[in-house]
Amino acid sequence: MDVDFSSNSAPESPRLIVGIDFGTTFSGVAWAQTSSDRQMAITSWPSMTDTHDETSSEKVPTELRYTPERTEWGFQIPARVQRHQWFKLAFAESNIEGMIQSPDAEQHTTDYLKELYKHLMHTLEQEIGLVHLRNLPMEFCLTVPAIWSETSKQKTLMACQDAGMKSAKEILLVSEPEAAAIYTLHGLDQQGLSIGDTFVLCDAGGGTVDLIAYTVTALRPVLKVAEAAVGTGGFCGSSFLNRRFQDFLTAKLGHISKWDDKILAAAMEVFETVIKRQYMPTTAAQNPVSVPVWGLDDDRNLGIRRARFVIESADLNAVFEPVVLSIVQFIQAQIEECRGDVTAILLVGGFGQNIYLKSRIEAAVDPIKVLQPANGWTAVVRGAVMMGLTRSDSALTTVGIVSRAARKHYGLELEVRFNASKHLESKRYFSRKDQAFVVNEMQWFIRRGEAVKEDKPHTINFVAEYLVVNGHPNSLSMNILCDPHSRQAPIHKIGSVQTLVSLEADLLPLSTATLSRTMVMQADGQQYYRIAGSIEAMFLSASTKYTLLCQGKRYDSVTAEYA
Repeated sequence: MDVDFSSNSAPESPRLIVGIDFGTTFSGVAWAQTSSDRQMAITSWPSMTDTHDETSSEKVPTELRYTPERTEWGFQIPARVQRHQWFKLAFAESNIEGMIQSPDAEQHTTDYLKELYKHLMHTLEQEIGLVHLRNLPMEFCLTVPAIWSETSKQKTLMACQDAGMKSAKEILLVSEPEAAAIYTLHGLDQQGLSIGDTFVLCDAGGGTVDLIAYTVTALRPVLKVAEAAVGTGGFCGSSFLNRRFQDFLTAKLGHISKWDDKILAAAMEVFETVIKRQYMPTTAAQNPVSVPVWGLDDDRNLGIRRARFVIESADLNAVFEPVVLSIVQFIQAQIEECRGDVTAILLVGGFGQNIYLKSRIEAAVDPIKVLQPANGWTAVVRGAVMMGLTRSDSALTTVGIVSRAARKHYGLELEVRFNASKHLESKRYFSRKDQAFVVNEMQWFIRRGEAVKEDKPHTINFVAEYLVVNGHPNSLSMNILCDPHSRQAPIHKIGSVQTLVSLEADLLPLSTATLSRTMVMQADGQQYYRIAGSIEAMFLSASTKYTLLCQGKRYDSVTAEYA
């Protein structure tokens, strides 16, 4: 059975689906009602004036500024003033070179999302009316980078809840590249598609670059695709260009006594709005690029003349090259992971619209076509709404994901009898209970690269034993482990194996009669309660749901804490 994100086969009462793309540099919001096929993206945002005028843009800057009077966000922040930026990256567990994170970044995220949420509710009130809005259940589809850890995704979800979205019926975590792929593939000319076509989608945003590949498996009645390779990506979005350029300016001019944050802010504004969007090495070599440095004296040696700092072509190339090269290498690696020929590269995201990036990718992957689809900057948030609609009512499916490729190995560590042909002798130890040598063995219920379906749970069984003389057991706990790095799933727990989540079940409600039926005598001559259990895992777009079953009982309210 193919899966189209749907948890319901039949439509429910009308609901409001809201997609939120909380980005590193820009954020977007879109929404739709399940009773209508019309999707709306918010394009009007509060401006920095105190009037009711609004700024028109497909997205709003992910920036925050605190003043004694209010919290300013997005377009409300005046030009050339200090502001909090890039705080989304605080949720990334990776040590990002050159990115100094504020200890208050998580609070900045919550405060920013509060303002975004208030503007969303104001917009919805204007569009559909307060009375209708109050009676319309609301579901959120929050997009997160696919390369993020489960812990990072969970922190982002909690920030949304703290920002006021707890009242929503549900907040669904959605993979950013998957959402972008849903929207982009739906927009392709269906007449030009064939079963077996494979597309690599590159979502190049402000902080992360996510790659995902899909192969077309069916064209009618709806387009269906299967993930063709394990997705990849890294921290090489456009904000890293800003950071590198800022570091370059500081290194060149920071020693000048008149240099200050206002001069830096003015120069960075020109880089963001002009240089970064228009840069091509050949053009930069022929026409020198400069930024304003108001207040600095002329200095021929430094390249300052009439309050402009001229940047050498080689210096500008040094800013762009490492970031662009990383993206090109990620795309080449993803192409190699795909089993068959790749039909086209689909470039989306804000940085994905960059002409220089596209030209570099074209040169690297020729003769594969490189496309920049329409609405590429908002593909993630629009796709998130489409996924939410499909999950609400399968009849609204536009693109169905048949299966995904697992990005990690997932499993448990269980005690088993030592097997010399399989296990390392150094790992064995003597079990008094079993009067035999045993080892702790990794038992994986899904391996990296395996196809996983959303409607097919993966189950692994285990047995927990408790000494009868110790009395009624209180609880049963199990750790879910993962390995995101090893190509082959290891037999034993090694350094790359991490604790993902802890599950716990309360055993106190088990009756004495039930426990008595589990009693067994082991080799050490003692009696044990032998309690059978299993872990059931359901893999979703950007999250995994774990259920602990014990003695046939499903523990729906199991405690799940991310490590």
